[in-house]
This record gives sequence, structure tokens and C-alpha cells, in this order.
Amino acid sequence: MSERNWERELVERLAQFANPHSPNRAALAHLRRGLDGPLDYTLARVGWLFSSVPDSKDDLLLQSSVLAAGLFAWVKGDCPQAPGVNFGAAFGARLTQDKKQQREKRFIDLLDTDPEELHYKLRQALALIARDAVGVDWVLLIRHLARWGHPDRWVQKEWARGFWAASEAATTFEHAQSVSD
Repeated sequence: MSERNWERELVERLAQFANPHSPNRAALAHLRRGLDGPLDYTLARVGWLFSSVPDSKDDLLLQSSVLAAGLFAWVKGDCPQAPGVNFGAAFGARLTQDKKQQREKRFIDLLDTDPEELHYKLRQALALIARDAVGVDWVLLIRHLARWGHPDRWVQKEWARGFWAASEAATTFEHAQSVSD
């Protein structure tokens, strides 16, 4: 597995685990349980899944991969791979004005979250995204999670742009629809 494609191949394997015709329930369960436990819990049970993750400073790539895999397992594949859709855009997609206001506080809180608490808030947010049948770019999510603590907070800025752009597009669509009715 080349270093360039390891994220994509990991996401493809996760999608195979969640295949409704032949799910790998055991692996998905271990990944879900790993969201609340130490990294070594997940690695002891499904570590082979992460064998292609390259070494990185402080194991950030491994940690972000395990977190993304746990989140994928949390929604059992109900949030499919959607290339180019960052987490913020997915969280803001298809919102009415009321839902936008409800989610905005939660989203701002998510952007201010420390890396140690991120798994909990992402799990909640991802459940909402999956419920709305919106996809997210899981490959991009892995990359973003690995850089969550960057001093420039560029990941948070990208997610914010995605969230408010998606919300503005939905509001514009709603307005156009109400004018035409």
C-alpha cells in the first residue's frame, strides 16, 4: 500500500466492514468501543487494519485514523464517503433556518474543542450528519483530525467555511422556493 493512498484504502476497508449484506460486526464493535478507550485497546483487537498508517510525530496519523475508524463504525456506514465534503460542510448541509440555529451553537462548541475531547463531540455531530443522510470525505477527515491541534487552527477555519457556506446555500434555496410558491 503506497503512502499516498493509505487513507483511501483504509476508508474502503471500513466501507466493506459496514456492507449491509455481509457486515463485519465484530470489527465495527471493536472500533466503536475504541472511541472511549485507550489506543492500545483498538490496536490489540483490529490493529491489522492500521498496519499501513505511516509513522508520524507523536503517532498523530495513527490516532486520527483510529478515531475516524471508530466514528465510521459509530454510524455503521450510514455516512458514506463523499469526496471533497469536509466535516463542516456535511454538518451544515440540508439545514432549514431553524435547524441551522440549533446546530450553530453545537458547531461553534465543536470548533473550540480540545483534541482530548474531540472524539465525544464528533460522535454526537456525526450522528446528526448520518441521520440527515449526508456523506463526508473520510479521507479528508483523517487528515484534518491529525492536524486539529495546529497553532493556525486552519482545520477549524476550513470547517467553519464549509458549515456556513452549506447553510447559506440551503437558506438561499429555501428563500427561492418560498418566492416561487
